[in-house]
Amino acid sequence: MITIPTTVLADENGYYDRECPNKDCLYSFKILMKDWKEKVSDDEVHCPMCGHVDSSDKWWTQYQLDQIRENAANYARSYILGELDRTFKDLERSTRRNKYVRFSYKPSSRVSFVNNPIGQSKKWETEICCEKCGTHYSVIGSAYFCPCCGYNSAVNSFNDSLDSIQKMLESLREMKVLLIDKYNKDTAETMCRSLLESSIGDIVSAFQKFAACKYEEISGKPARVNDFQIVDKGSNLFEQETGNKYSDWLTTSELDFMTIMFQKRHLLEHNNGMVDQKYIDKSGDTSYNLGQRIVVKEKDAYTLLNIIRKLGNEIIKLNSGGESSAH
Repeated sequence: MITIPTTVLADENGYYDRECPNKDCLYSFKILMKDWKEKVSDDEVHCPMCGHVDSSDKWWTQYQLDQIRENAANYARSYILGELDRTFKDLERSTRRNKYVRFSYKPSSRVSFVNNPIGQSKKWETEICCEKCGTHYSVIGSAYFCPCCGYNSAVNSFNDSLDSIQKMLESLREMKVLLIDKYNKDTAETMCRSLLESSIGDIVSAFQKFAACKYEEISGKPARVNDFQIVDKGSNLFEQETGNKYSDWLTTSELDFMTIMFQKRHLLEHNNGMVDQKYIDKSGDTSYNLGQRIVVKEKDAYTLLNIIRKLGNEIIKLNSGGESSAH
């Protein structure tokens, strides 16, 4: 068996390119080379995006594989030509004094093998340090799992989700101009309104996932799917475990607005935004009559986003069985 040593260089920040071997994912990420060598198990690496688990020898990027194949091909060509040179030179020497048969050999241009080191792509902006094992990794966009231990950071996922929603909201007017140019004004209006309404559901879903994870960390008990889509219920669950409720951190007007928007999200998801008696009873919103359709404005989405950020930051401070570090 022939072994070809391969040199791999880190990027300027010491990070190493990796790629998920799950063919339905192929997510690219970077990991600090020191951590890859010293912390990551040979048997278990986790994809930061999809959570796929595989052995450490499966995470080569397509670029790295191409470079390895090129190095192997160059080595093979160099090795074969070297063997041919030796064989024919031996044959030439063995026939020099033969008066009947004489063999001469002139070697062609020699292909020298150069074992080029494998470099990495340029550094990326987003660098993450796992809260659980301290592994450093870098991504473009969002990530959900630590590549070393598989820990799912509720805080990072929550902040990434809210940041993405905010950027989408900030881009709405620009998108509308582009959609008018591509389609027409009516289609652009409909598509942008749909994106705006969807942002309410996205905000509520991000909070639900985050609050459920934090609640489970604090209480050791699982949360049900919709526990934190109901404002009073979520507040009561945290109060039972920590003594803190949403009204300790939010003003009355903020809490009332959050309740209305969570109920509007329910209407949009399950009743196409059409007002029913259940909505009026649970939200306390008397500005609509039965059968009307709710209206979502940009300022509503921004206000809800800010309230959820504020509430989330306070929940992050909660300790298991204790109070928030700030009131």
